[in-house]
This record gives sequence, structure tokens and C-alpha cells, in this order.
Amino acid sequence: MLQELFSDLIHELRGAISMRRHPFKYVTLSTVDEQKSPRSRTVVLREVSESLECIIFTDARSQKISHISTNDNACMLAYHPKKLMQIRLDGQLTVVRDQKEIKRLFQKVSEKAIKDYTTSVSPGSAIDQPDQVEYVSRSESNFVALKFVPHTIEYLRLKRPNHLRAVYKTEDGWKGQWLVP
Repeated sequence: MLQELFSDLIHELRGAISMRRHPFKYVTLSTVDEQKSPRSRTVVLREVSESLECIIFTDARSQKISHISTNDNACMLAYHPKKLMQIRLDGQLTVVRDQKEIKRLFQKVSEKAIKDYTTSVSPGSAIDQPDQVEYVSRSESNFVALKFVPHTIEYLRLKRPNHLRAVYKTEDGWKGQWLVP
């Protein structure tokens, strides 16, 4: 049954990419800041590979970039309200450096979404009014792709008569272990 749960979580995680309104499309990403405090935010899951490596997009000036430069440990959390399923992935978050890969990923950014990476000042900067944000051209974009490589995945499924909880670790392939819910 551990393998069935793992297959289910893979199906759901990868489904976030292919199914339009899948609840795992938006995940909570947590990083650790310079004071060793956790910082969480919702991000859009852009790709999930066969090996469960995840791609997200961000602005090069965002705080998560400075966080991972000092500590690349990160956590992603997803919840499926209809299935009462939660998955938590622990791993490392790194900047994608391969120029061909960056170009491929950047082509996925729509004209509407490019505004997220072309503000004239850094995300989180103070402004007087929301309509005061200025933008630069697409060619001056601060687009960055981040790769999240999980090493541990915890699965929780709330159900009766017994909740199901398991942890999976990458030790010569993903190996599972039941946990007390």
C-alpha cells in the first residue's frame, strides 16, 4: 500500500501541471532567511519532472534568491481539499543556470504574466499607490527559474476509520515508511 500512496502523490503532483484547476498548482514554498527564520509564500508550480524535480519562476530580486544564496534548504507544501490530502516536500532550491533551459522556460511566460518580472523596482519595495508601479521591457526582465529537488516527501491523507501518513526518502530510489498520523 505504501507504493500505491506514492503513485497517488506523484499523480496528484504531476496533475497540477496538466489539469487546469488542480489544487496543487499553487503551493506554499518556504525558505530560510539570513536570521534563520522561515519565510513562506505561495508560488505557481510550473513543471514537475519524472524524478519529481519542480520548477517555479520568480524575480531575480526577490527575497527567496538571497535566502537560497545562504541556505538552499526549502520546503513545499500542497493541500488537496476534496481528497483531504497534504504533501510536504523537503529539499534543495537552486537557480537554474543553463542558458538553453532558461530560454526554454522564459518562452512559457505569457505577455500578461511578464509584468511579474519587469517591475522597475524590486518586489516588496514600498510605493505610495498600487498604480505607481513602472515596468521595463521584456528584454530587461528579471525572470529567474528555480529548481526544487526533493529528498523527503511526507504524505498525509485524512480518512476514516484511519488517517494515512507516510514518509518517502530518496535512498537508492524512493523508499516509504508508515508514520503515526
